[in-house]
Amino acid sequence: MKAVVMAGGEGSRLRPLTSRQPKPLVPVVGRPIMEHILLHLRRHQMRDVVATVQYLGSSIRNLTDIDLAAAARFHRERKSLATIVLKPVPNPLEYGVVVVDEGGAVQRFIEKPSWGEVISDLANTGIYILDPAVFDFFRAGEVTAWSGDVFPNLLKEGERVYGWVASGYWEDVGSHAAYMKANFDCMEGRVKVQIPGQRVGEGIWIHEDAEVSPSARVDGPALICAGAKVRAGAWVNGPCVVGPFTTIDRGAKVSNSIAWDHSYIGENSRLRGSVVCRSVTVKNGCTLEEGSVIGSDVVIGAGSTVNANVRIWPNKEVEPGAVVRESIIWAGSWKRGLFSSYGLTGLTNVEFTPEFAARLGAAVGALNPVGAEIAISRDYTRSARMIGRAIISGMISSGANVTDLSVMPAPVARFWAKHNRIAAMHVQTSPVDPRSADIRIFDQAGLDLDKRSERKLEGLFFREDIRRVSHYEMGRIVRREDQSDGYVAEMLSRLDLEVLRAAAFKVVVDYNNGAAGALLPRVLQEMNCDVIPLNASPVEILVEEDQVSFDAHLREIGSIVSAVKAKLGVFIDRPGERCFWIDETGAVLDHTAAFAVLAQLALAGRSGILLGPASASLAFSLIADELGSRFVPTKITPGAVLRAAQHAETVMASDGSGGYCWPDFAVSFDALFSTVRVLEMLAKTRGSLSSLRGRIPVVAHESALVFCPWDVKGRVMRAMMERHLRDRVDLTDGVKVFFDDGWVLVVPDADRPEYHVIASTSDAVRSRALVEEYSGLVRSVVEEMAPQVEAVVET
Repeated sequence: MKAVVMAGGEGSRLRPLTSRQPKPLVPVVGRPIMEHILLHLRRHQMRDVVATVQYLGSSIRNLTDIDLAAAARFHRERKSLATIVLKPVPNPLEYGVVVVDEGGAVQRFIEKPSWGEVISDLANTGIYILDPAVFDFFRAGEVTAWSGDVFPNLLKEGERVYGWVASGYWEDVGSHAAYMKANFDCMEGRVKVQIPGQRVGEGIWIHEDAEVSPSARVDGPALICAGAKVRAGAWVNGPCVVGPFTTIDRGAKVSNSIAWDHSYIGENSRLRGSVVCRSVTVKNGCTLEEGSVIGSDVVIGAGSTVNANVRIWPNKEVEPGAVVRESIIWAGSWKRGLFSSYGLTGLTNVEFTPEFAARLGAAVGALNPVGAEIAISRDYTRSARMIGRAIISGMISSGANVTDLSVMPAPVARFWAKHNRIAAMHVQTSPVDPRSADIRIFDQAGLDLDKRSERKLEGLFFREDIRRVSHYEMGRIVRREDQSDGYVAEMLSRLDLEVLRAAAFKVVVDYNNGAAGALLPRVLQEMNCDVIPLNASPVEILVEEDQVSFDAHLREIGSIVSAVKAKLGVFIDRPGERCFWIDETGAVLDHTAAFAVLAQLALAGRSGILLGPASASLAFSLIADELGSRFVPTKITPGAVLRAAQHAETVMASDGSGGYCWPDFAVSFDALFSTVRVLEMLAKTRGSLSSLRGRIPVVAHESALVFCPWDVKGRVMRAMMERHLRDRVDLTDGVKVFFDDGWVLVVPDADRPEYHVIASTSDAVRSRALVEEYSGLVRSVVEEMAPQVEAVVET
């Protein structure tokens, strides 16, 4: 017996599940429906199978374990020309209904009856057993339907047409609800299918290649497919299917939901009754409500909510913090831009894939003339190596010549770019999240690209307007390792080594397993420092560390500093850009205190400009004034701070987050040079970090985050300006309003749908009151505009 599987319909009711693939490939419990059907046919010894495409394909959506051998016996016993497999259904209105007599002979067909027409509950399952003679009733060249044309004609001609009533499972997977029901029925044992996993508990299947953390929770019925990962603290609350190579990250809860392959569910996200298709990224803190369906290659921004029964078609991006109330079909394409305030940041192998990196490299190459030299460096990690090599492939494909600097701290890469007048890229695992990577792009001055260049690069990338050169124009790759000698020599030349050697400081340095561990010891040795090194060996795979663990780690360094009576302790982040300071008593300095201490050292005995973001504490203005200098606020982004630091009078600049720039050496945030410069200044002043900390002016610095949709941000700024037309304000970044005792700053976040409200005054009660007052102003504008802002989506 030959089997014909009809596999051609559009599957319009299942969209967006079928927007990218035909219904036969829609997965049910980890296998495509087509595979379940073929396995079922094989169990009944039907090995000669033909599949039709683009013709009556709606039947392929059915999932069944009906006894086909019994149906075939019935067909032969009745000597039937055509036998239709029938199944009783509770609601016949959505099916073709068949009326049969006591012996099974078909009497009548009723297509999708109303309740008044329902005289049978036997639905046509779309499974037919046919004698080859039935094809004599087809007309050549005409489109013919089985239930609408062939079977009614057979009845008119008096041919033998029977219906066999099946007792097995049959489900019409023709809607999203039916699709989820089919998956859950399989796991609950209502249908006989082969589930691809090992049964490890009541209704729980976990594939041998899946990874489930011991601290994760899985409640059945649930299927965890091959390559899937369920991280620590995650909860899979069945019925659920976690598809192949999909990750459920820490603290996420997935309930009554289905996730297809290669998707990512971020930390602390919540899925309730949702279907997530292939290669979807749901970022941290999202909520997907009952009945939501997310198409393939969609990105749901952090903190977003997708309301119940909302459908999002493929290739859309929902911005962070959005509330999606309506289905998104046509609007939206990619993201707001490649660049954030900190360069390019994305999840490794989720957002930053080899394909993405190669395309980015080709766009960077196309931004420059054919034959241009571009350098690239990276950290020790495997993810940075993977992304970096893909970028190199892209750059040479668009005709750029690549200088591969291999492993190098980020500030050394900037230094090299500036001194060689060559644009450069640097790839590193994120210092705040080892699952993510950062890609930095520097111009020939070693600075981040300006906004104009960023927009031009984004245009090349998104339009795919990328130059592809001929084979003889392909770029070359020159590998140049250990290019740090010039950096070390320049650093030593800027230091008073005689004073430092005489001081012979004892210091504790935690290199955080970064590239600084191979460089800074050479300089400290020249300075005659007694160094207690921590975590100096490089590692390729980093372990995740939460804020509580990190704070505990800093306190441990403090214990070591006080125990060995060191002058200070410093923790250098893996890229070598930012540092955390511990004074000689073992006390950990927060970023504001550290900036204030370093400002006092930098301005001691000299006047100049101290630079910091507009959000920096009032204390810095007071310190600069006291020392006869001037504090100049800049825009908040790190790149803006560095560009402002090129001013000739700048003594020191900081981003307020542990990054310090010393323009007399290099215009970059450099934790390595910051370490030796602070030691030099302490040696010259004979001071200590703890004594300087005690001189910081008492200032109450308070802040809050207020949600604000992207489309309302401009209206908030307008409201602020209208309120303070006659007041003293500063518009460096956002709107800063000055009062006799301090100021309040209302500034939009460049990367998220939020406003920062920051107040800095001499009194804590006053600062908190200002934050509450101006947070309320932002919220009132958002509420006023709320009816005009429904679903916020990238366009």
